[in-house]
Amino acid sequence: MCKGKAQNRIDYIVLQKPAEAAKIVEKYGYEAPKKVDELVKAVKLLVKKKGEPVIKDLIAIHPEKKLILEVSGHKSDESNFCGCNSSYSGETKELLDQLSQLSVNDLTQLYEDTKKKSKDTPEDKTLMAEVETVWDELKRRKKQSEKLEKKNEESTQSLWLKFGLFFLAGVVIAKIS
Repeated sequence: MCKGKAQNRIDYIVLQKPAEAAKIVEKYGYEAPKKVDELVKAVKLLVKKKGEPVIKDLIAIHPEKKLILEVSGHKSDESNFCGCNSSYSGETKELLDQLSQLSVNDLTQLYEDTKKKSKDTPEDKTLMAEVETVWDELKRRKKQSEKLEKKNEESTQSLWLKFGLFFLAGVVIAKIS
C-alpha cells in the first residue's frame, strides 16, 4: 500500500499519520510495527478488539478532521462525528458479531440485498455503513478462504511428492534385494 492508494478510512488515516497511529497502538499496550503496512493491520485489529475508544482516537488524528467538522456544520472539536460513518462504530459492532456467524454465500447475498436497499435510500448513512461493513467482512473472508485453499493445495502437493518418493524408495529397495 502506498500513500495514494488507501483502501478504506482506517488505511487512509494511518497512511497519512503513521507516527500518530503508532502512538495509538502503543497507548493500548502494544508495540507498534515499524512497517506502515503492518501498522495498518495492527490498527485494524486494535479497532476490532477495542472498538469505539480506538475509533475516537483515530478520529482525533484524522488528517481532514477540521475540514470535515467545518463542512458538516459541527463547531466543536469535541464532537465524536468524523464524517466518515465508519463501519467499526458502536452502531455496527453488533452487526460484526452477526456477520461472523454467516457463510460466504450468505454474506454475499446480504451484501447484494443491503447494497440494493442503500441505492434505494441513499440518504440513509447507517445503511451505507452497513454495506461497507458487510463488504469488508466479505473481502476478509474470501481472502481467508483463498489462503486456506492455497495451504490445502500445497499440503496435497507435498503429500503426492511424499507418496512418489516412498514408491521410488520401494522400487529401489526391491531392485536391490
